[in-house]
Amino acid sequence: MAIIERPGVALDPEEAETRTIHDLIDFTGRDVLEIGCGEGRLTRRFASGARSVLGVDLDAESIALAPAQLPESLRSVVTFQVADITALELPTAAFDVAILSWSL
Repeated sequence: MAIIERPGVALDPEEAETRTIHDLIDFTGRDVLEIGCGEGRLTRRFASGARSVLGVDLDAESIALAPAQLPESLRSVVTFQVADITALELPTAAFDVAILSWSL
């Protein structure tokens, strides 16, 4: 998996975050809500086994970048949306898993 870097910051170069997430959660066949998905850095690390993923973030610029960075194999599984999770109306029990990183 390619590591996305920002100037001066390598994000999860040892893939510890990725391993920990997969140790804690089985995404296989699950509908996942990712809060604060940004450009999809974390999304790409778990979405391959999920049934569906909705990634939401307030940052429109990050959401605009997200689909282009998503592998073709995940494009039918993942949807990105600019939204404030506190104001987003979602159906009750629509997701099996909710995940967030760096969003608090």
